[in-house]
Amino acid sequence: MVIVAQQPVSIAKAYSPGHLTGFFATDKTLQALHPNFNGSLGAGFSISKGMTTTVKVYKDFGKNYNILLNGINSADSKVSKFVIEQYLGMVDKPYFILVEHESEIPIGYGLGSSGSAALSLSYALNHALKTNLTKTQAARIAHSADIVCKTGLGTVISEFTGGFEIRTGIGGPGIGKIMKIPISNQYCSVILCIKPINTGWLLGKSQFSDKKNSLNESGKAMINTLKQNPDIDTFMELSNDFANKFGLLDGYCKQPFLSLKSVGIKSSAALFGHALFTVVKRPDLHKVIRALNGFDGKLIVCDIDNSGAKMIDKPYDIK
Repeated sequence: MVIVAQQPVSIAKAYSPGHLTGFFATDKTLQALHPNFNGSLGAGFSISKGMTTTVKVYKDFGKNYNILLNGINSADSKVSKFVIEQYLGMVDKPYFILVEHESEIPIGYGLGSSGSAALSLSYALNHALKTNLTKTQAARIAHSADIVCKTGLGTVISEFTGGFEIRTGIGGPGIGKIMKIPISNQYCSVILCIKPINTGWLLGKSQFSDKKNSLNESGKAMINTLKQNPDIDTFMELSNDFANKFGLLDGYCKQPFLSLKSVGIKSSAALFGHALFTVVKRPDLHKVIRALNGFDGKLIVCDIDNSGAKMIDKPYDIK
């Protein structure tokens, strides 16, 4: 725990939803470009649980910072460090910045926690330091952090937009193209988080596979199919197919998947963690929970977040 004796000169708080990707595709030829022009195509949805970040700015003799995650010092928060250093480069005055991330989602299960941390932090820093960036500009810093740190490709632009989306053009916020699909508030998501996966391994596999029937080609074909039939049922079917190609429905996810299938519920595996998810109408919720009861892991029930990242409290100066 960090103890700071003086009062902060400003405070700001922001929120970003988490996100689940059903399938995606990348383009390795874009890797040499600026991170804002890199990213992924794909489809997924934002969830009503995510990351809240509070930024407290203090006068100091140099430019320093500390990062807490759920009240504990976080030494390996590389995306947060990237974002903070970008903002410290924009201000002339020496400040100490205390960052307090509060996460509602477990880390490392493919729920977009890195992107959510970067995006909520960028919004809060922009307001607390009065750097006067637009929301899109602030979101691009978060997107760059995710790309450079190899923690995500299309997460930030999705969490920036919110809702059920198809990413039809690669790039960060304001550059990439998104088709937002209307979804009834009668739908909710159930996620069983079982065991984390290393994100870098999966991103590397998708970007550098030279197989004729590569996962990238599969992802692009699925995007076209979903554009023609933009609904949850099609999304779940395609996500299931994509996860099968990765082998993610074997092992840890196999038995929970079969349990849901036995009661007529479509499900798929999160691409960046051993986690099983489904999107169902509320009357089916009890059936899903009953089918997943007894399996190891953390069970999360949440809504679809249609709003995207936002400021929570208007930033204020301490007098």
